[in-house]
Amino acid sequence: MRDAADRGQLATSLVEAAVGALLILSVVAGFLWVPAGGDAGSGTPALDRTAADALDVLAAEPPAGTGRTRLAAACRSPGSFATERDALERRLRAVLPTGTFGRLDTPHGSVGPSQPANVPVGRDTRTVAGCTLTLRVWSV
Repeated sequence: MRDAADRGQLATSLVEAAVGALLILSVVAGFLWVPAGGDAGSGTPALDRTAADALDVLAAEPPAGTGRTRLAAACRSPGSFATERDALERRLRAVLPTGTFGRLDTPHGSVGPSQPANVPVGRDTRTVAGCTLTLRVWSV
C-alpha cells in the first residue's frame, strides 16, 4: 500500500514556467490583434466625434456674407453658398486635425475633397435653418 507522502507532486518551477509562458503569449497576442494603422483612436467613433466637433465650430462662426452663422448662410440659397464656399473650405481645413480630411455636403453644393474608397469614415449631420448639412471626415 502506498503512503500519502509518496504521492507525486507537480514541481512549483514547472507551474511557474507554464504561467510565464501564458503571460508572454497573451502579450504577443495583444500586439497581433491591434487594428491596422496601430492607432486605437482611429476608429469610426473617434471620427464621428471629430465631425461633430468640426460642425460645432463652423456653426458658431459668423458668415463671410450676411446671415446669422456660416452654416445658416450656406444653407440659405445657391448664391449665399457660393459666397461662403471659400471661407467654409479654409475653415474646415483649419479645424480638422493634421492628416484628417472632410467634405461638407449642403443642398446647394459641397465643400472639400471627395471621399476615397475603403477608408473608415466618421460623419455628423446637423439641421440648420431648415436644411440638412452632413460632414464626413476620414484619415489617410
